[in-house]
Amino acid sequence: MANKKQDQVILEENNIQKENLDKSKKKKIKISKETKKSIKVKKQKEKKNFKLAIKELPIKIVKELNKIKWSGWDNLKKKYIIVLLFMVFFAILFFCIGLGIEALFRLINVY
Repeated sequence: MANKKQDQVILEENNIQKENLDKSKKKKIKISKETKKSIKVKKQKEKKNFKLAIKELPIKIVKELNKIKWSGWDNLKKKYIIVLLFMVFFAILFFCIGLGIEALFRLINVY
């Protein structure tokens, strides 16, 4: 008789525990927007297959080389002249700025 009562008590406790677990699973936890913004989720990195990457490397290199547009002689001449003009312009500009700073230092009696 005592064993039956103990078994019933144990079964009731187990049922109560299961119900509590079910209730806790059903409840949704509300999280504020600020908390959601502050939570940082780390993305899992996928493992790289180095053997496959080495096999695909020559194909990727060829694709990148095909993307390059090779310039003609006229186009290169034009670009070369433009680059030289910019270099001369900025050389003159910085030379003048240097002379201006030198004159300013002479006025202040620092130089």
